[in-house]
Amino acid sequence: MEQKVSFEMLLAQHRIVVERYINFRLPTRFDADDVIQETYYAAYLGYEKLRKKDLFKPWILAIAKNQCNLWFRKKYGSDVISLDTVPEMVDSIMPEDNSVWDILGRLPRESAQLLRLTIQGYKQSEIAQRMGIPIGTVKSRLHYAKKQFRSICTSEQISMFEKGRKLMPKKDYTCGFPAEMPVLVIKGSNRPFPEVKCAEESFIIPIIGNKNSEGTYRYPNKKLALVSTCYVPKATVIHGVSGVKVCRDTYNVKAGKLYKNECVWFSQLTDEYIRDLGTIACDSDADDDYPTAIYTFLEEDYDVAVNGNDRVHGRPLLIKENPPKVVGDKIFVDEYNIRYTMGTFDVTIGDRTFETIKFINVQNNTLVTENYVDISGRLVFLRWYESVACIEQTEWYTDEWKQSILHQNPKLIVNDREYRLLEDRISEYAL
Repeated sequence: MEQKVSFEMLLAQHRIVVERYINFRLPTRFDADDVIQETYYAAYLGYEKLRKKDLFKPWILAIAKNQCNLWFRKKYGSDVISLDTVPEMVDSIMPEDNSVWDILGRLPRESAQLLRLTIQGYKQSEIAQRMGIPIGTVKSRLHYAKKQFRSICTSEQISMFEKGRKLMPKKDYTCGFPAEMPVLVIKGSNRPFPEVKCAEESFIIPIIGNKNSEGTYRYPNKKLALVSTCYVPKATVIHGVSGVKVCRDTYNVKAGKLYKNECVWFSQLTDEYIRDLGTIACDSDADDDYPTAIYTFLEEDYDVAVNGNDRVHGRPLLIKENPPKVVGDKIFVDEYNIRYTMGTFDVTIGDRTFETIKFINVQNNTLVTENYVDISGRLVFLRWYESVACIEQTEWYTDEWKQSILHQNPKLIVNDREYRLLEDRISEYAL
């Protein structure tokens, strides 16, 4: 009995990490549920042999890894996941996307497989073993596959790929955003609420080759303060889980300075979820006084993209109608980090008008964002509110600016807590 209680206590402590690892590796949630049960059963049977209980986390993660590999061997004859089984972003979400994965999808199956394995970082000897062909055959077929790939690419794409997708800095880092906020008109609509798939986090869809900028306009003067550009240069593997690397460069307009790699993170995109795999913090030239810090999804306290109390599966792509309770000018929500939908709106930015759905996201009584997503699933713009208590306590704002925020900026009341609008973020997509 004592051993059973000890096992259950340790399992409860590390359950989120174990289930997150298995869900991130397997193709579907249903497959993951089966492997989770097998992992817990195997761990329970072997627990008495674990002499050092402080090693429980790496021990049970090793069991989870073995159970995942066993599932892949049974399903595909290999403990390495087939790249063909990794869910890709459906074409309807980003029809104009010209990423490397779209080009690979137009190649013959064998050529695409060779190039995908190469991009994933497999050596030619490993590819030969995996495909059951001589290494010389791999080299010749890979040479031909590259020629096929180049024949499909445009000249601009060839130039980009040959440079390793390293983005050359522009002379004008404002990326075409005007110095003052463009005309912004938001009108409610009577259109029925459409369910929309949105894969954007931080104004970028995490697919290799994608790039997008956002302009941040601060209140109350509505001047352009920051321009951040996100781009997805390559694939990545974190703890055996496939994803992509996302980099963000931020230009401070007032200081006239560009901060390269102001944020770097790793994402996994499936046909149902977007997930955070890891983050590299304090790695830009603005953070020279701090050591580079790396966090991954196998840490219990890692701030993953969550959906309410579900800290395992990631944020679902599909936005379903989910209105909060509204009384007068007050909004009441039951959970944090849940999309609460506020209806349909026509949003005009400059001379362009978008049919959008609006949802809010409330985070721990300190932050509320209003998000406007168009019917194609693109994030058009975002409004950023902070609680009055947070504004008053922060050391980043001067007393004068605090007073201007509290007296001039629009307010929002959620769960009887007052928030003030600090900034609007507009996507380059909307210009």
